[in-house]
Amino acid sequence: MTTSPFGHVRIPFKRIHLELTNVCDFNCLFCPKSLMTRGYGYMDEALARRAIDEISRKGLAEKITFHVMGEPTLHPKFFDILAYARDAGMPVGLTTNGGGLGGEAGKRLLDYELKQVDVSLQTPDEESFKLRRAGRLDFDGFLTGIVDFFAAYRERWPETIFKFRFLNTTFRPKSIEERQGPMRVISSTQELRDTFSAWVERIYELMDLGAEERRTALDRLRKLKSWKWNVVEILPNTFFETYMLGDWGNAFSDDAVREAWAGYCFGMRDHFAVLWNGDVVLCCIDFDGKTRVGSIADRSIEDVLKSPALGKVMAGFRRFRPVLPACRRCLGARSALSWLVKPFLQVGGLSLLKPYFHKKSRLFDDTKAAS
Repeated sequence: MTTSPFGHVRIPFKRIHLELTNVCDFNCLFCPKSLMTRGYGYMDEALARRAIDEISRKGLAEKITFHVMGEPTLHPKFFDILAYARDAGMPVGLTTNGGGLGGEAGKRLLDYELKQVDVSLQTPDEESFKLRRAGRLDFDGFLTGIVDFFAAYRERWPETIFKFRFLNTTFRPKSIEERQGPMRVISSTQELRDTFSAWVERIYELMDLGAEERRTALDRLRKLKSWKWNVVEILPNTFFETYMLGDWGNAFSDDAVREAWAGYCFGMRDHFAVLWNGDVVLCCIDFDGKTRVGSIADRSIEDVLKSPALGKVMAGFRRFRPVLPACRRCLGARSALSWLVKPFLQVGGLSLLKPYFHKKSRLFDDTKAAS
């Protein structure tokens, strides 16, 4: 992807997150919802339209993604905003907890061709689903709604990329379990392979696919390891992904965190986020708006991207020096050894290795999709 300078950043971003709401009908134990201090609300429809217009008109991003905190489909004007983005020719990605896919929201979504749908499935069995605290929704209803929606949507819009995300608890951060209690989902390589295999079989039966496709997918699954990030294509444009349980930038840590002396992240490099009230933050992990560099409630996105506040932040990151306190805490560590070593791992792993692995996965191939 070729990018060009735009203020203190380069465009197009791979994605710009629009948080339509931070209200969610789930209360997942591994989510920082319980730590969030900012108020709950819904993005004003006029603000959402204005953001979509500017992103589309100025070519700021390859796509917009409805995601940060909250469940986007709960926004009372969700489908009006989605239709507006479609009419503006702006590719849209949706990240959803999946709870509403078996209901009216899922039925209405069938009328919209999305660029990508990320289903935060996370807990793939009845026992681990308890971590979701999903109210009256039980696991069978959750599972059936997701699978039936996937089959109907894929038949109508086969080019849409689906990504099913599973939580991996092989390495459980001490801080999050101290506060939230024990968390165990997929915790070993064998469990990972068994879980993916069961889900592949379930989807293949639904899609009525033959033995050869099953063998190919199962061969890929046998190579997966639980101690790393995994992305496997189980069908054209359909992927399973695992990611490690994290503590949202030391958010769950009650202990003193040593602020990072150096570090690297993808905030304002391949994405940034606009919260429901218009605040612009550096990345999608900033659940509480602590990296705010401006607001589009009273100015344009371009003004924020060209502002001195953001300029100072980006100048620091070019030297691998996080400027904002929230960034230093997010990239920091609890122990002295980790504090010393972590910046080297971040710079090497994120700036060099992660882009390499993205290129190795068709999900992240710029010719197919941005994620």
